[in-house]
Amino acid sequence: MRQLGMLFLGVGLLALTTPAHGDSTVASTFSPVPAVNGQKNTLQIRQLDFTGGATGQVVVEVRNQGQHPQTFEARGLYFVPNGDAQSAPQRVGAAGPFEVKDAQGWQRKDQLQIQPGQTVKLKLQTFCLDSHRGSPGKGQGYKVARDRLPKDLTGEIEVGAQRIIRAKGGYSKAPAATGDIQSHVWSSRNKKWIKLEGERANEKGSEGGGSSQRLIRRRPMPQQNVEE
Repeated sequence: MRQLGMLFLGVGLLALTTPAHGDSTVASTFSPVPAVNGQKNTLQIRQLDFTGGATGQVVVEVRNQGQHPQTFEARGLYFVPNGDAQSAPQRVGAAGPFEVKDAQGWQRKDQLQIQPGQTVKLKLQTFCLDSHRGSPGKGQGYKVARDRLPKDLTGEIEVGAQRIIRAKGGYSKAPAATGDIQSHVWSSRNKKWIKLEGERANEKGSEGGGSSQRLIRRRPMPQQNVEE
């Protein structure tokens, strides 16, 4: 699972040549972190920034409001853009490992134990979920969805991504596969559409609705980091 998450670090976010005009106000209030396998927690999360472009880092703060340590993991989290769903850009999902800063700099983690009263700053790598919508721009405001992505969808995305990486020559060649992986994410979504939070009234995939604009694949750009 760790290797699979790593391969998503370079997945492109851009779907269309013209970005949609969503609400670019970054969210500032904390919301509950969705449960993992039904296990509730006392963690809360809020967005600080979004890099936009091809790297797709959602920068967040996560805090523990409870009296016991809690484990945070990003797998299955997805984010809904602020504003009217009818004109909002793509929803984005977190992909595997995230980054947390310590004395040695930014470190990749699959899980992180957060102590009572502690607040940590994290960078979450993301991939786009709606091929027919416009791409989100830098600073796009998002809120975390109340639930995580369905297990069936997450599983199909992961299995297909592993297959693509093997065909490209293994994990050392992962950057060359990022475009195919993003296309696979969109294909998995469109094949059996599952309604997610922030759905449009006539979203693509539901009863054949929505727009059918042509996708234009772009060359993955070098990873960009959000500074403190």
